[in-house]
Amino acid sequence: MSFNELKWVEFLKHKIKKNKNLFVGIGDDCAIFKEGKNYYLLSSDSFVENVHFQRGKISWINIGKRATARAISDIAACAGHPKFINVCLGVPSWLRKTQLRYITRGIITCAQEHKAVVVGGDTCRSPIIFVNVYVVGKTHRPILRNQAKEEDYIFITGKLGKLKFNQPFRAKVKEADYLVKRFKVNSMIDISDGLIIDLYRILVASKKGALLYKDNLPIYKSWDDIYRGEDYELIFTVDKKESKLERLFLNFYFIGKIKPQSFGYKIKVENKLQKIKVKGFLHF
Repeated sequence: MSFNELKWVEFLKHKIKKNKNLFVGIGDDCAIFKEGKNYYLLSSDSFVENVHFQRGKISWINIGKRATARAISDIAACAGHPKFINVCLGVPSWLRKTQLRYITRGIITCAQEHKAVVVGGDTCRSPIIFVNVYVVGKTHRPILRNQAKEEDYIFITGKLGKLKFNQPFRAKVKEADYLVKRFKVNSMIDISDGLIIDLYRILVASKKGALLYKDNLPIYKSWDDIYRGEDYELIFTVDKKESKLERLFLNFYFIGKIKPQSFGYKIKVENKLQKIKVKGFLHF
């Protein structure tokens, strides 16, 4: 298909008029507006049966937990803290009351883990289960995709491919908060669609290239893990003066450097440079 998800977002960015009250609109992990010294982050995420999960392969409570954590992960990617959550549920006629309660318990439990409050939402009849989570977050210093600098060091917060598709997870809110308070973080994004394609989003937004080091990539099992997505680790770039981060005993992995746009997107394999094929999970 010549028209895909990436091109659709670019189309919307140019089609929808910019609003002077918005600090950031379409094209980042969150929409952002400023009020006084605070920045407010807005994001939503959908968790749909037969697209993101299969019934019978994930528990009811984990449907709620995972749906909520996915949305909160976008807030973490902008270095924010989730505050309020709104949930829209698609409920099939066959779904029992007990099952719906477990899904709801998962949503509330995940929200409470991040000190966020579920404030409302909507339910509707649906042929399949879906959970759409809308989150409002807050930060004093938002980190965006479009601020990567040449020679920035590229890090990720954990191993690729370790998280199973039916597992709940904790969005990296604490890690993002730790990083921005101690280091000069220039750009950040969460890994929802795969390391390669999500880092590419930073490169496009920042108009930069990148060099990755194959031997540094923290792959859990298979080389395909760099493309698979659903890891929800953070990719972030820090100023080259922050190279000490590489030597600290933290669960962060140095994987490459930001380069000029003319350099392209490459990976170093046994002292040879190879072009990276940009692929990952796309809905269309």
